Amino acid sequence: MLKGIGIDIVEIARIERAMLRRPRFKWRVFTEGEITYCGTKPNPALHYSARFAAKEAILKSIGTGFRGVKWTDIEICRDEHGRPYALFTGLAKGKLEELGVADVLISLSFTSGSAVAMAAAIMKKGD
Repeated sequence: MLKGIGIDIVEIARIERAMLRRPRFKWRVFTEGEITYCGTKPNPALHYSARFAAKEAILKSIGTGFRGVKWTDIEICRDEHGRPYALFTGLAKGKLEELGVADVLISLSFTSGSAVAMAAAIMKKGD
């Protein structure tokens, strides 16, 4: 059963400016794994922006916003086929368990100027 969906779009230039103006921004919002991944790309800001949008979309899909969840409790990863997925730790993992969410499916896309992410929160069977 579907709990909810969320979508978010961000301007890549906005995320890039935030990272340049406030160097700690990157470490406050992204995990070490995300920073490593994005740092290997020719245009890191594009990949950071997609991950930022994904985290926003995920929290919209479960209906909580960032109340009680840290940005770094959600990590956007890729499987062996390149499909993005979210890894939840800490407070985010606890929030999903509390809400009965079994999984959150995500999709990422971008243009030269914007990144967009969509998330669908799936409830545990029987919930």
